Amino acid sequence: MANFDDITGWREELEAFEATEEGRNFFGKYGWRNATTLTFEQEVRFAEELFRHDEIHEALKKSAKWVKFLDENPDFGRDDENFSILCPWEANKTTAAFERWYAMKTGIPYGPSTFTAGFGLAVDVANGDLASLHSPETKAHAKAEYGSFLRFPEEEV
Repeated sequence: MANFDDITGWREELEAFEATEEGRNFFGKYGWRNATTLTFEQEVRFAEELFRHDEIHEALKKSAKWVKFLDENPDFGRDDENFSILCPWEANKTTAAFERWYAMKTGIPYGPSTFTAGFGLAVDVANGDLASLHSPETKAHAKAEYGSFLRFPEEEV
């Protein structure tokens, strides 16, 4: 497993990797198909990293606040006059880039659903909708909300 204690230069490392043939193949291999179904534990490990580093945690909080706003205002959308002003574009770009970098560092195949559950759980914790990433309620919530994106190997027969 990659060491995530010091992520200094993560953006530059990602940009350099994306510019290589290996990087283009890694991120382009699955296109819009699902790359893999991750375990609940893999998704939680990713979510933990979103809280560990100040830059990423601040971006997560802004993105989470935006998700909550959209949930509370279901009629608000891209066609609204203030959408571009209110949307935390840079925070969203940061969390998306970090997701790609994390996949690169761990070698987890990357596709459109990779880390969907982990990011969603992190948003729910950041917004106070879940107490922590490790509570029994979180696992039950993950099964209910993200069951099609997750595996629970300990429950497989």
